[in-house]
Amino acid sequence: MKKNYRLWPIFGPIIIAVLLLIGLFMLPLNFKVSSKTLKEAAVSLDTATFKNQFLKKQALETKKTNYVPFFGSSELERMDRFHPSVMAAKYHNYRPFLLGKKGAQSLPQVLAMETILPQLKNRKVVFIVSPQWFVKRGITPPAFKYYNGDLADFTWLQHADPHSAYDRYFARRLVRLLGPNDRVGQMAAQIAAGHKLTSANYQWISFQRKFLIHEDQLFSRFRPNENYEKRIVPKINQLPKHYNYQKLQTLARGDAQRQTTNNNFGILNNFYSTRVKPNKTLLKGAEKNFSYLKSPEYSDFELVLQQLAKQHTQVLFMIQPVNSKWADYTGLNMQMYYQTVRKIKYQLHQQGFNNIADYSHQGSTPYFMEDTIHIGWAGWVKFDKRVAAFVAQKNEKPVYHLQKKFLQQNWQQLEPTQQNLKAFSRE
Repeated sequence: MKKNYRLWPIFGPIIIAVLLLIGLFMLPLNFKVSSKTLKEAAVSLDTATFKNQFLKKQALETKKTNYVPFFGSSELERMDRFHPSVMAAKYHNYRPFLLGKKGAQSLPQVLAMETILPQLKNRKVVFIVSPQWFVKRGITPPAFKYYNGDLADFTWLQHADPHSAYDRYFARRLVRLLGPNDRVGQMAAQIAAGHKLTSANYQWISFQRKFLIHEDQLFSRFRPNENYEKRIVPKINQLPKHYNYQKLQTLARGDAQRQTTNNNFGILNNFYSTRVKPNKTLLKGAEKNFSYLKSPEYSDFELVLQQLAKQHTQVLFMIQPVNSKWADYTGLNMQMYYQTVRKIKYQLHQQGFNNIADYSHQGSTPYFMEDTIHIGWAGWVKFDKRVAAFVAQKNEKPVYHLQKKFLQQNWQQLEPTQQNLKAFSRE
């Protein structure tokens, strides 16, 4: 007894600290964050916010501000003064909540939605599609793991249905991308095989989710960066007092003209100097063999559509162009590019997703694009007009009709000729 008494001063505080920490993470929490924090989070493009739940959920549930989720990738980082977040802050009665950055393709977006599915029900969202996602092997395991979050994984596993073709397909993708030694991958393998998880699995998932939700609530408030103060606020004051589309287009073209003086591609000077010029010789003709026509990404994209359809979400899709002068230099086959867009749009239209801003043919429009594959300046002004009209429209319950055949490999590998698409539609 005496020996145990001497050990208490050493191990007692540690035991108490561990018990307090467990209690802190397991007790019910009901934190609220300030409107300032939500405003910062909406443009932070923070990876942890993208993966987790708390800040997204808080923003979409607030009554004070109409946050509109913008799912996309690296184009969201192009924050000139005509960026949707700047324009909305100046002129509109909504605020984009930016979700995605470089490498955030369809599967990361599915998991980003997974933690906020109830908040997406019957609301409007914007989804930006880049045809460059649709490469031969789809998203790489390192890129997927960078955006993959445990909370989203466990949330999905908690309700994954082994009888659902969508869940079995997603499970197979998780196994491939996470690897056989990953705990989530091992449970996903059971779903992929058509087997329900065990009660022990569900208990472990429930415990992990509860812990992660508490952790997210505790630390989310300290996550947002200074993007809003440094990259949004100064640009709000650079816009005209009143909205005028033609004036904004003129200003956008003027900005672009002044900021693209060191190259013949219409690319932002700094981007050209740092990203293009050092490798320019090597990049000539480098994309002549690129193809986006055959890819598992098409079926991954179908999972996005299933999530949105399940929640009756109204969606505005935007399809990005590619800089035509740059495409000529690198040898990118533009007919292949337009065929890729045809295939994407076919998949959307066939299932009732008809609200599409297709800018794929705008790649030669002066000052529409900021660099090689991202819109900016005049492109943002045009897109902002479309988004504002979409948000202003009366809410109507969309009618979607999902087709499981878009999960199949024959769709992934289909050449989207008119004849092939007609044959596919008859299957």
